[in-house]
Amino acid sequence: MSAKVINANNLEEVAQGVYYSPIEMPLVGTEIITFLKQVARTCPLRRARFCAHPSPQAEQHDMLIVSHSDTYVAPHRHLSKSETFLILEGIADVLLFDELGEVESVTRMGPQGSGLPFFYRMPPRQFHSLHIQSELLVFLESTKGPFTLDDREHATWAPEYNEFQAGKAFIASIVQRWS
Repeated sequence: MSAKVINANNLEEVAQGVYYSPIEMPLVGTEIITFLKQVARTCPLRRARFCAHPSPQAEQHDMLIVSHSDTYVAPHRHLSKSETFLILEGIADVLLFDELGEVESVTRMGPQGSGLPFFYRMPPRQFHSLHIQSELLVFLESTKGPFTLDDREHATWAPEYNEFQAGKAFIASIVQRWS
């Protein structure tokens, strides 16, 4: 097995802000996080991810993700997959919704040592979203593969993924009511 500390030169961009490495066992240091932060600050989607798994067809997906506070994470759910989420840097509110879009909870999360929860395991079929409080949120997300759009359902009661301004206002109004 080949293990190597990777740098930005080892990354291949497969979609806007989505990077893979051909290294079989990538070892990640701060250089990759710094690179992802720069991409998240400058790309139109305001987020970037390093996929540690070899391809979208992999059985396990482990992603190091950086999202800017301008990112709109549209409420959605995964129909048959759970996901785990571990915050490394930054602060965010995790919003949970019922089937009709009623807010079930808003939970502030931060990195280990912040005094806030830093890890969750989201069950399948739970509508959820994020409201990023810090400029950048750095987190690890893991889920079962393979990646298919058929397993993700957008909440019809929320603005679409590409409606950034309306979406950010929608999420901000929820967080304000729950504060």
